[in-house]
Order: sequence, then C-alpha cells, then structure tokens
Amino acid sequence: MSRNQESKMKILSTASTLFQKQGYHATGLNQIIKESGCPKGSLYYYFPEGKEQLATEAINRTKDFAAQELRNLFSQHDDVINALECFFGQCLSFNPKIAHDGIPLALISLETWHMSEQLRLACKNAYEELIMIVREKFIQSNWPPEEATEMAYLVFSMIEGGSIFVLTYKSNESLKRICKSIIELIKLKQKEIRRNLRNEL
Repeated sequence: MSRNQESKMKILSTASTLFQKQGYHATGLNQIIKESGCPKGSLYYYFPEGKEQLATEAINRTKDFAAQELRNLFSQHDDVINALECFFGQCLSFNPKIAHDGIPLALISLETWHMSEQLRLACKNAYEELIMIVREKFIQSNWPPEEATEMAYLVFSMIEGGSIFVLTYKSNESLKRICKSIIELIKLKQKEIRRNLRNEL
C-alpha cells in the first residue's frame, strides 16, 4: 500500500471509530484530522465533498469488510443454522465498551436518514448486500426463495435492533437472548420446510 493510500485508510479508520464512539453530528473534521495525524490537506484531497463523503466511504468500507467476512464464514458451513450460530458467536464477542474500526449501520442510519439522502442510500445498499448473503445461505439449505428472503430480513432486523440494546446497556446479554430466539425460530421453520418437501415427494 502506498503512503498516500495509507493516509486515506488512516483517515477512514479514525473517522469510523469516532462516528461509532460519539456519533456523526458530534464528530468534526478538525477532530478527525487531529486524531488521524494526517495533514489537513490530505482529508480534503481524498474527500473533497467533506464529512458526508467521508462517512459514505466509511459505510462502504464497513460493508465491504463485513460482506467478505460473512461470505468466508458461511463458506465453512453447509447448513444455514450452523453458519448463523457461528456468525452470532462472533456478534456476541463484540465488546460494547470499546470503540471499533467500523460503524454499526443502525446507529448512523438512525442519526442521518432524515438529513442526508446520500448516507441513507449508503446504509440501504449495505443492508441489502448483507441480507442477500444470508438469503443465499438459506437457499443453499433448501429454503424456498420467499421464505429465505423473509428470514434473512428478520435475522438482520433482530441483530441490528440487538446492537442498540448492547450499546445502551453496555452488555451483550440482550443480544444473547435475541440470538437464541432466532436460532429456535429458524429450527422450527426449517423443520416445517423439510416436512413440506417430504410431503411433496
């Protein structure tokens, strides 16, 4: 990676951490410049449209990383339940007391949807890509496309909602209960789907 690319990545990483830790509105460009240690000119060179562009690229960076991690994880499991149990295990290892290099989509979406169409669409696109990865895993486990789509949306809705509880309570206990309930629901639905498939044979 070139020095110029390293500067851009450092600015993105710093901005992502600050957006997560203190929110989009409370994070200023001067703070990002100071904490990244990069020259002011570097920020405006790579992000000439300012904070909105920086946040958009931070969301896209988080999406790309999360999508690749999810694909890699799912490729290690044949059954969607095993894949999701592993995914939930990773979610539960998140330490809510530490600022990470990434933006929880629910948080920045709730904060900015009404004031930035660009950020709203970036969050929407990120959700859609991640949801489609989960949907495809359900389909690989012989779920009908419609049921796979509905369950993928439900999984992400509950996980994103759970992330708000995690940060509010500074504890993973609520997310642990949510993950347990999701797996129980999926197991019941999968039994029903397999029973229906047997009946059709």
